[in-house]
Amino acid sequence: MATKRNVVIIGCGISGIAAAHKLLKNGFRNVKVLEATARSGGRIKTGRLGDALVEIGANWIHGPSEENPVFCLARQYELLEPKALTPENQAIDVGGHPHWIPNFFSSSGQKLNTEDVFPAQEVFAELLDEISEFQNQKGEPCASVGEFIRLKVKEGGAEKWKYIDPATRSLYLCVISNMLKVECCVNGAHSLDEVGLGAYGQYKTLPGQDCTFPDGFEGLVKNLMSELPDGLVTYNCPVRCVHWSDAEKNKTSVVVECENGERIPADHVIVTVPLGYLKRHHSTLFHPPLPLHKLHTIQRLGFGTNNKIFVEFDAPWWDADCEVIHLIWEDEVT
Repeated sequence: MATKRNVVIIGCGISGIAAAHKLLKNGFRNVKVLEATARSGGRIKTGRLGDALVEIGANWIHGPSEENPVFCLARQYELLEPKALTPENQAIDVGGHPHWIPNFFSSSGQKLNTEDVFPAQEVFAELLDEISEFQNQKGEPCASVGEFIRLKVKEGGAEKWKYIDPATRSLYLCVISNMLKVECCVNGAHSLDEVGLGAYGQYKTLPGQDCTFPDGFEGLVKNLMSELPDGLVTYNCPVRCVHWSDAEKNKTSVVVECENGERIPADHVIVTVPLGYLKRHHSTLFHPPLPLHKLHTIQRLGFGTNNKIFVEFDAPWWDADCEVIHLIWEDEVT
């Protein structure tokens, strides 16, 4: 059943695109998407480096299995390799940490044996399992994940590694330092001191070994956009303010004011901008200000970034089957 209600979606990233699909599927016909930039996809962006595809933004499907809507769409559009579609791949439970084949190199350029660093990795994995249990407990011994790991390594390492030679013990501590950085990437945080101990285990992971798009993540965006009506999205149209208190003065309850001066009336507005943008601009983006409980949520939720640096080499210096490289800095101990 079609509805005449006007809906404005702010942002044409994957969330905005998904919202438009959902509305159109359920009978909403007066839908408009406003995008500040000249392209769709948001943080999904594929580029080229030489002859290779590189994902400037989103890289993997985390947990490619039936519960993951991105995986289901990618399968529907035939964007994945056959291996990612197998029941065996979908059944693997990686717990948010994919089973990639690693290479380890020290800061002096020496290739390290996996067996030599495994004891430290094992300790780190055990600590993460222990941390995950705090979501079910009332008391927390430390405020953050980083503080807890450093405390446990100092206490447990002193006992567990007291009979090994100083050089090996130093290596283990350097490996732990590396794993702390890896975990920062997993959590999108500058430091694990920013990650709450009790909240760490609340992150839900889906089964399935992480997979990529052979022809680029943007293929998903292109397929989704091809199913939307022409003219639905207005590009290069940043929003200045959402006026959501005009119900008594106007027939519509919301007015979206754009940077170009255009004012768009709407019955509903869906805001899909990133949390980081809300943190910086919520005071001017909404008039009147958002309710206090929403402001507190925006302020309390953490938001970080993973920056990518693409490097091209004349020839590979890592093993042929290597999927991830760990750099162990010899002067960094936990």
